[in-house]
This record gives sequence, structure tokens and C-alpha cells, in this order.
Amino acid sequence: MTSREGFDAYCLYLAINNHFHTDSYDFFKYNGKVPVKLPAFLKRNDKYHFAKLVREHGDELRDFLVANLSQQKYYVKNLLDQECVDNYKEFKKKKQKLSYCVIQDMKYLKESYDDINLVLESENGQHPPLLKEYLGKKIYPETVIFFDHMFGVFGDYDELIQETFIWPKERDKLIKLKPFVELDRLKLRKQVREVWL
Repeated sequence: MTSREGFDAYCLYLAINNHFHTDSYDFFKYNGKVPVKLPAFLKRNDKYHFAKLVREHGDELRDFLVANLSQQKYYVKNLLDQECVDNYKEFKKKKQKLSYCVIQDMKYLKESYDDINLVLESENGQHPPLLKEYLGKKIYPETVIFFDHMFGVFGDYDELIQETFIWPKERDKLIKLKPFVELDRLKLRKQVREVWL
């Protein structure tokens, strides 16, 4: 393990952490680059934790960091805890069958509300059922993101939802997660139509 590998892991950690937890940094806009230098990294007390992350996750480190840092802020030593390993296992399982997960969510919503308009509509400035189901952890964030791909619901909700604390915070989280979500949109559109029609 070279100090360079630990440094690269540190840079990736900073980039993904900044993407999810600051307003000014966009991982994709800046191509994952952050303004840090190797000598500064070598003076850090936690540099060995970054080396250990590389050893444990190798090529999957980016996904591991996204799985955890998209949920909350973690210090590097906490990323080595079992909780983060479990988060990643769950993330990986979901990623491998993401289209299936979204369709299962659609079937659940169809069963619960019958009409897609009822799922999406915000009445009297309240949270729409889609958002309530997501906040209640009944459906995946990727399903909400897919609805935004299809119908542009985020912009609508910005205008319709009257509370100014929960929705803006959740919208920001979903928007930051969106570019990391790999969905086969054409295939999914067809399957979603079959569920609702």
C-alpha cells in the first residue's frame, strides 16, 4: 500500500463528502477533483484509515463512499465500522437489481393508491403521497428520482409544497444522489406504464 493510494482515497472521500454535504461542490462538475496536496495528507493522523479503506474496498471504494456519505456525514474512522459495511451491502444489493426495486415500489404505490395522479398530487400545499411514502422509508429514493425523470416532479413540488424545511432538504439530497443513480430509463418507462395501465 503506497501513500499515493491512501491519498487518492482521501481525495475521493473529500470529493464525495463535499458533493453530498456542501452547496458549492458538484462531484461531476469538478470531475471529482479537490484542491489538496500530498504533503498535507501525509501529516494527517488518520491517513492509515484511508489506506485501510482502499485495502478493504479497492475498485468499489467510490460506490462504498456514495452508499454511506449520501446518507449522512461520516468521519473516515467511522467508515470502517460494521454499520457502514452493512450500508454498502444493502446499497450493492439494490444497485444490482435497481430496475426491479423501482418496479416493486411502483406496484406497491399502485396497490395503495390505484391512480398515479393520486400518488403525485400535492393537496393544499401538503406533501404528496409519493413524498410521504419515501419519508416513511416505504419506497426507495431512486423511485422518487425516477418519477422526477418522468414527470419533473421536483420543480412542481418546489411550487406546490408550502412547508420550507423538510421538502427543500430532501430535494437537495435527492438531486445530489440523482447523477449517481444508473437507471435503464427506456426499459423502466415501458414497465412502469404496464404497472399503471
